Amino acid sequence: MRIVHLSDTHLAEDRPDRAAALEACVDHIERLRPDAVVHTGDIAHNGRAEEYRTAQTLLDRLSMPYFVLPGNRDDRRNLARAFADGRHIRPDMPFVQYAVEDFPARLIVVDSVNAGMSKGRLCAERLDGIRRMLAADPSRPACLFLHHPPFEVAVGPYPRHFDPWTDAGALVAELQRHDHVAGIFCGHVHRAFETTLGGVSASVVSCLADDLRWDRPDTAQRGLPVIGVHTLSPDVPAAA
Repeated sequence: MRIVHLSDTHLAEDRPDRAAALEACVDHIERLRPDAVVHTGDIAHNGRAEEYRTAQTLLDRLSMPYFVLPGNRDDRRNLARAFADGRHIRPDMPFVQYAVEDFPARLIVVDSVNAGMSKGRLCAERLDGIRRMLAADPSRPACLFLHHPPFEVAVGPYPRHFDPWTDAGALVAELQRHDHVAGIFCGHVHRAFETTLGGVSASVVSCLADDLRWDRPDTAQRGLPVIGVHTLSPDVPAAA
């Protein structure tokens, strides 16, 4: 199974270059032909309905299923209204959090937004939802997607992206109770980063809106979308 991970498009009416970057990304993904695409938040920069309409118009060009979740720049209600599909996302959801059951690996989509704040939050209700989603089918590998990384990211002056940090610790403790978690995929930091968390691969994908890498790509690389492409092999460990 192949999953494309993108994040932090930060669409805004006064930044047509960002919509153009997402359009180029969609075209590139079409050539890759993955099984699924997941956008881990900050879809819009100002959380406005028209920004989500632009995102939906562009993402709907994908011929494969795509799934979204909010980041700290998103408006949860406007996002849910724009992407409501009657199955995974509903306009009246308190949190945009759900499980996708359509693939060999389950996609666990987590809402880590603390409205009005940059850093993430996982309240008891959301942690309980994660617990129930992970326990629902331990026979298949599960991939966890959320905006804020629940691990320290050693780039920039602020390595921790939850407040309180104990929320991240509670999530990690829950993940370590399950041996079928195949990967953790995040955004938010606008730079690529990889680590392991309790033996599980964990990564942050870079940002489509603005390239913040320390050394800019050379001329030959300019214009190539910044995405993550992850392949899950049949031998990915899962509980018996």
